[in-house]
Amino acid sequence: MRGNQDRLNGVKSFCSTVFAGAAAARCFIFLLLTTASLAIQAQEQPEGNRRGSRILDDSTKQVYGPKTSRFYFEKDVLLNRLQYHTIDTVIGDFHRFSYVQRNNYLYQDLGNIGTAIRPIYYQVPEVLGATSGFQSYDLYWESEQIRYFDTKSPFVNMYVILAGQGRSITKAIFSRNISPRWNFGVDYRALLIDKQVQRQSKGDRHVISTYYDLFTSFQSKDSSYRIFANFRRNSIESDEYGGIRKNESFEYRDYFFNNAQPNLLDAASKDLRMNLHLFHQYEVGRALQFYHIFDRYRQGNRFTDVPANAPENFYDHTEIDSANTEDRNKFKYVRNEIGVKGNLLKLFYNGYYAVRRYSYTNPYNTDWKQLDGVENYLGGRISLRLDSLVEVSGWGELQANGNHRIDGQIKSRWFEASLKQVQYTAPFVYQTYRGSHDEWSNDFQNVNVTQLNGYLHYDTDVLSVSPGLTFTRLGNYLFFKYEGISTIQQSPVQQLISQDQTVLPVQASGQQVIFSPEFKFSLTMAKHLNLNSQIIYTRLLENSGDAIQVPELFVNAQLSYRNIFYHGNLDIHAGVDLHYQSDYYALAYDVPIQQFYVQQSVKTKAFPLVDVFFSARILKGRIFVKYNNVIQALTKQGYLITPEYPGQRNILDFGFDWSFYD
Repeated sequence: MRGNQDRLNGVKSFCSTVFAGAAAARCFIFLLLTTASLAIQAQEQPEGNRRGSRILDDSTKQVYGPKTSRFYFEKDVLLNRLQYHTIDTVIGDFHRFSYVQRNNYLYQDLGNIGTAIRPIYYQVPEVLGATSGFQSYDLYWESEQIRYFDTKSPFVNMYVILAGQGRSITKAIFSRNISPRWNFGVDYRALLIDKQVQRQSKGDRHVISTYYDLFTSFQSKDSSYRIFANFRRNSIESDEYGGIRKNESFEYRDYFFNNAQPNLLDAASKDLRMNLHLFHQYEVGRALQFYHIFDRYRQGNRFTDVPANAPENFYDHTEIDSANTEDRNKFKYVRNEIGVKGNLLKLFYNGYYAVRRYSYTNPYNTDWKQLDGVENYLGGRISLRLDSLVEVSGWGELQANGNHRIDGQIKSRWFEASLKQVQYTAPFVYQTYRGSHDEWSNDFQNVNVTQLNGYLHYDTDVLSVSPGLTFTRLGNYLFFKYEGISTIQQSPVQQLISQDQTVLPVQASGQQVIFSPEFKFSLTMAKHLNLNSQIIYTRLLENSGDAIQVPELFVNAQLSYRNIFYHGNLDIHAGVDLHYQSDYYALAYDVPIQQFYVQQSVKTKAFPLVDVFFSARILKGRIFVKYNNVIQALTKQGYLITPEYPGQRNILDFGFDWSFYD
């Protein structure tokens, strides 16, 4: 009993130290349940037969660890290539905790963690049919796949980032096997991010985000029947400060002053998403399995403000004159997929039929208050392992309205290549929208894209080189653009609707052709000194409507030292990260519709972003210390990641994670 009380006191002290208020309460409840489950497990076992936290044979060797708490992904079960993964204890790039850094700076946000974010380079969408088009928070929803566990003991992992100036991230996961064939778990993530611009005191939040999922998996005794289920929910609320306010004497360096003023004081966006998912399959034999997938998804999007407190002419148009702005949009769908699959020697095959019922609601749009419909899909996948080193795979999908996907890949030790040909439906936000400051109604055509990607690989213990190329052609491309109505081709009715709006959805009349060679390399010097780099050069061969805006040169590099000491009990990684983009017209951000748009008035200047870091793994825990943006500390001038929005300032960050296996 005394041991359990000490454990509870330790849990309470930890949560109170790391968190405050409601966050501390949630942390304590979560860990309290974990502690209770461990105590119950111990009580149910006779003293002489206890396992888990006991040490065998009076030695210091623990029974449980990363290799006894394995996880896998549902997609691998669907594709009949089940592979178990051990818990990640690697410290390489452990210090890259923000979403931009974790994705190699290939995304553009509003300068702070958890803000609206978009990919810099075009990405082919996964969905052929209807979507809401509110994609500025997609990455926070899609960044991590659900992991299903097979644990020999209760598993807990705590990941905590205590970043400077009130920026904190918490991740907690708990999983345990109820029986050898049945597992259950909970995953929790929180972003509590203070403002960078005009932060008044600790807890003056820019972003508050709470994510959790519940997951479970079960299989019959002979593994002929398997079922996976999960429920996911993510709520993210972001202060929309509208960029830095400028006056007549404003200079570039003023963006980075401590007293820089925001444009908006009361505006906020909220994105709420939920999904209930079920996958189950029955195996007749290796050559034949039947399966069913169910998804019930909901996305709610809201924007609020007090327009009277915004600077004059900040909003280009007033569609709904109200003292308090509250724009809302809701998108829902239910999707059912049934199919067959199996393995014939080295060939995997899969065929399926899917039906998807959707609805989109905008309460202000009287003509299109709710749009709904039914979509039907036929699809299939194949995969062929020619030998142990070469695999060819393909995915085809056809929608009843003609939208389609043809996706082929080939992978080997020496090269990889992929080809995608996709046609997909224009998202709703481009087609029809009505809010406090915007209104439009369009009949845009389906978008089509062809993308070819390939790399060659040369890999030794000392040098790894991967030259590559991405070629993309876009037709009927959709984008938002800042452009006066006099230069936009519109019908008289559309001109009447748009009036003085300056940011509107546009469909390119021509095509975009993007040519992006890429070079990756890794060099190991003196066994422990490593130089890694990624260089992307982009040339726009065609660019109808100036729709694509990307930096001509994009560079990531890292010089680091890594070594292992004390018989593998101490692993260190220390060095310098460099990121650089050449000058370009980065997409700006339109606050009320939460969309990034093309503009050609403010050029984002090139700036070398340099971070210094130290990471270490000590037994079952990992820690890091990182100093961001060394250049700004020296020059007192930073960078704009999005027009009018300063990027990450020079600041010190700290983080750790710790895993418990018994």
